[in-house]
Amino acid sequence: MKRNTAIVALAAWLLSAPVWAQQGYAERQLKQNGFSNTMQQALNRNAVPQRQTRNAPEYYGQNEVLPPISVPAGNTAPAPQMSLPPITGNVETNYDSGLTSQVAAPIPIQRPRQAPVVRSGSRTRATGGSEIYSQEPLNLPPVTTLPVPSRTALPPISDDTMMMVPLEEAVTRVLACNFKGLTGLINTTAADVSKAGSFKMGFHSSWFDLDRVYDRVLASGESGDMLELPIFFNYAVTDDLEIVYTIPVIDYTIKSRILWTRDISESGAGDSSLAFKYRVFDNPKYQMRGAFGLGFKFPTGNDDKGLGTGKTDFEIYTAFSKNFEKIVAHLNLGYVMTGDPNTQFYPDGLADKFYYNIGIEYPHTHNVTVMAEVSGEDWGAEGMKVDVIPGLRYTPTENFALEVGVPIAVTNDQRYGYNYRLVLGLTTFFQ
Repeated sequence: MKRNTAIVALAAWLLSAPVWAQQGYAERQLKQNGFSNTMQQALNRNAVPQRQTRNAPEYYGQNEVLPPISVPAGNTAPAPQMSLPPITGNVETNYDSGLTSQVAAPIPIQRPRQAPVVRSGSRTRATGGSEIYSQEPLNLPPVTTLPVPSRTALPPISDDTMMMVPLEEAVTRVLACNFKGLTGLINTTAADVSKAGSFKMGFHSSWFDLDRVYDRVLASGESGDMLELPIFFNYAVTDDLEIVYTIPVIDYTIKSRILWTRDISESGAGDSSLAFKYRVFDNPKYQMRGAFGLGFKFPTGNDDKGLGTGKTDFEIYTAFSKNFEKIVAHLNLGYVMTGDPNTQFYPDGLADKFYYNIGIEYPHTHNVTVMAEVSGEDWGAEGMKVDVIPGLRYTPTENFALEVGVPIAVTNDQRYGYNYRLVLGLTTFFQ
């Protein structure tokens, strides 16, 4: 009885022993007192919860550190009054011994996030699923602005130096110059104006063989021919205003006893002129344009040789243009107030002149334009004339336009009468 009481007392002492009385010391005491191995295992199992509780960090395989004890500022309370923060954690129970211990929950360690691993199907590594790929984390810069679109422009179908204007969706028409140097056909002036800042220059030659003087056909032994070659310079000040300066070169020969008692043959520069054309309106809805212009002729030619009148002339005119699908129509009305020369060539002076032009153009292709005109004038005592003018304009390159026209006289009772004329023109474009 005393032996059993001593054994129980020793066992109770071992269970309540401090931390420094661990399993090794207890086992040696039990073995010295002759306890069996079964008794020793039972006592060891009872000691496990206490060991796990006291050595919780090692049990979970982590080196945890309890938070430091903080004292509020200005607090001078003695150390025994300070309290540790409550330990909250999992409650573990040893079912073999019935003992319960409270273990502080481990502080989670912040580990770097890893890219998710995509696996085939729903199988995991534990069940033998195979890894397909792993997405590595990418640090891309934030998108703050939209991409700027490229400003590279495609080259135009036709160069600006050609002074082309689109006509519907078919072709483009070339804004070349007429005999006076204004934008138009052969004789007709268009209401269109080239792009602001554009410059054009060129010439038109007009040659005819003299067929009659006034309304009388030349007799045997009478003849004559005349060549006019006006050189023009056209500049578009704005999109609605153009200025033209023209100086003609004249060469003629007249053999007629009706006009003069002797044969005359002269050549040289004639009277120069300055013209303005201003586009008043441009109606895109009805495809109509309207312009008016002023002109001045200066006595730069030698009037003694018949190369000029020796007087200044003033001219005013209007121009209208309208598009009809692929055809463009033009109408001109003009009036010239001539000076009052008194030379051997104009002993009775000159009357004022009224003229009109009706023209159409058909841009067949980007390079070829077909033209047709009706041109008439009433020059008082100098007579009347009406011409029908078929013409063709060709642009072989981006900088040149060539014109050819053949004015055919329907009626002509002026001083220098002809049956037909030949007109050749060249326009050079500059930007």
